[in-house]
Amino acid sequence: MKINKNTMKSDEKATFELRGLYEKYGYSRFKTGKFEEYELYVRNKDFIAADSIITFSDTNGKLMALKPDLTLSIVKNYRYIPGYVEKVYYSENIYRASKTTHAYREILQTGLECMGDIDIYNLCEVTALAARSLSAISSDYLLEISHMGLIEAMLSSVENSAKEQIVKRISEKNLHELHSLCREYGVDEETDRNLEILVSTYGNYRKVIDRLKKLNLNREAAQALKEIECICSALSANRLARNINVDFSIVNDMSYYSGILYKGFVRGIPSSVLSGGQYDRLMERMDRKAGAIGFAVYLDALDRLDADENPFDYDVILLYDEDTDAADVLRIARSIRDGGEKVLTERTVPSKLTCRKLMKIENGEVSTVEYNG
Repeated sequence: MKINKNTMKSDEKATFELRGLYEKYGYSRFKTGKFEEYELYVRNKDFIAADSIITFSDTNGKLMALKPDLTLSIVKNYRYIPGYVEKVYYSENIYRASKTTHAYREILQTGLECMGDIDIYNLCEVTALAARSLSAISSDYLLEISHMGLIEAMLSSVENSAKEQIVKRISEKNLHELHSLCREYGVDEETDRNLEILVSTYGNYRKVIDRLKKLNLNREAAQALKEIECICSALSANRLARNINVDFSIVNDMSYYSGILYKGFVRGIPSSVLSGGQYDRLMERMDRKAGAIGFAVYLDALDRLDADENPFDYDVILLYDEDTDAADVLRIARSIRDGGEKVLTERTVPSKLTCRKLMKIENGEVSTVEYNG
């Protein structure tokens, strides 16, 4: 059966495109169940960033949860093989509060994970796939990248009690509070100044990297900066860097993330539709001897695109009466659908439903009826 992508909703179309994209890169489908032991999420609640989780007791009294996240389940089932990189993608429902409605929803989430002895090529490939995933949703997209390792290296002289607060101010781009914290915790002037430059520098990777190279960075920070440069240069060589910006206000929990971070946006949606990064420390916490990087695409956010692009419930409402031959209704409706339009057949115009065009069958022929919506 041929699939007509013109009749799909944005999330359905994106799912179809993304599955094909990931399979072309050699990623295999990972399927999970709907439930997981609640304890898994309690131990890693900061990683999933869910305020609350839907739980229930199974028949033996064990507390279970409807999955609010898929990465943890994939990591839980991962088995390390030296020298091997496992590449999987998923397209499954999760259960959490929607970013758009803030109510619990069954949300279709698509994404990928790359786990094992990952190298610079794997980092480049996943970053390229993040960019291409956004491109599959809209040509008007922006992928923003950061590096948790660079931020952590620049904070190496800062005591642990202050790091979390400073990282929060970096995420807010709040220079006033950042300087206040640095003074409060006795951070040296050079580090304070470097953090200001880090927060203030944003945009094209060449501009950002050239400016940060002028700083007196320690070895770990310089290595992290070099890693970003290698990734962006590789994507630029493959014409994928035009819609990529570097923004170090993108941060995440240092107890889970260690390297590249992502946030992806498309025009028409105010929140990010893609996020992820390198989470080697999560692997360590779950006793997995491997590195890992991945991202998720939040398809529930795409509902907003459908509302913007098509304000109507149907392209065509096709009316018929009791004297109309059923064969004629099937034939005419099919011919309209074959043209890529969404058709509802009814005997009267339904209340509270709208269409671009109202049509009617009379004596085996179809005509357009004046319609004011």
